[in-house]
Amino acid sequence: MATITRRSFFTQAGVAMATTAGLATLTPNRAGAQAAAPAATETLRLGIAGFTFNKFKLDQTLEMLKKVDVHYLCIKDFHLPLKSTEEEIAAFHALCKGSNVTGYGVGPIYMGSELEVNTAFAYAKRVGVKTLVGVPFKLEGKKRVASPELLKLINEKVREYDIKYAIHNHGPDMPELFPSAESAMELIKDMDTRVGLCLDIGHQYRDGKDPIKAVADFGARIHDIHIKNVTAPDKKGRGVEMPRGAIDIPGFVRALRRLKYTGVCSLEYEKDMDSPLTGIAESIGYFRGVMAATL
Repeated sequence: MATITRRSFFTQAGVAMATTAGLATLTPNRAGAQAAAPAATETLRLGIAGFTFNKFKLDQTLEMLKKVDVHYLCIKDFHLPLKSTEEEIAAFHALCKGSNVTGYGVGPIYMGSELEVNTAFAYAKRVGVKTLVGVPFKLEGKKRVASPELLKLINEKVREYDIKYAIHNHGPDMPELFPSAESAMELIKDMDTRVGLCLDIGHQYRDGKDPIKAVADFGARIHDIHIKNVTAPDKKGRGVEMPRGAIDIPGFVRALRRLKYTGVCSLEYEKDMDSPLTGIAESIGYFRGVMAATL
C-alpha cells in the first residue's frame, strides 16, 4: 500500500470530491438526459469527547462545537453531574438541542464499588443515552487496577438496562487499568456483547498496539471511539493535532469502513486544553477530509 503523505492526502481528497461532483452531472438517465448520480451515504458520526472541554462550562463547550460544526457530544459529569435531577437533565438537553447538539453517551465514569456501578447505570438511564463509557477498578494499595469482580456486575447491568458499556483503554501510563483494547477483551470476551470497548486510538498506539488491528479483531465489541493522534508508539508519545501525528488515520478510517461502523468517532483533544479550539478545528477538519476521501 502506498504511503499517504499530508500533501498527497489532500490532493487525493480534492480529486475525489471533484470527481464525485463531476459524476453527479454526467450520469445519464434512461431517457438519455443527464441526471445526478446518487450520493454515497456517510455512516460515520463525528463527535467530541466531553473531557476535551474539562476547563470550560457547558455554554462555552456548545459554542466551540458550533464553531467546528460538530453535533455529537459524549457527556462528562462536570457538565452534567451524576446526581442531576430530572429537571436538570431536561435543562441540559434543552441547551444542547438549542445548539443542534446531541449528548449521545456519558463518560468516562470511573467506578470502584458496586454502589458506583449502580449509580452510573441509573444516571445513564435518566440521561437517556444508550452508551456508558466506564472504567471499573479496584484499589490495590493506592493503585487503581482493573476489576473483574465489578465487570461481573456490569455484565448483569447491561442486560437489566439494555445500555452498552464501553471500557476506555488507558495506555502505558496505567498498565494495570486497561492499557489496551486487548487487555480489556481478555476480561470481557465471554460476557454479553453489550460489554465492550471505547477504543482510544491514541492510548492504543502509545501502548505499542495497532488501532487498525483492534478494529479488525474486536469490531463487533467497539461501542465508542476516541479519535486523536500522538507522536510516538510508546509512553513518550504525546497528543498532537490530528494531521501531525504518527497514527495512520486514513488507514484507520478505511478499517472502520470495512467494519461498517455506524457509531460515533469522538475527538478527544488533550493538547492546549486551556485554549483548544484551534487544535480542535485542525483535527476535525482533517478527519472530515479523510472521511470524504474514503467514502
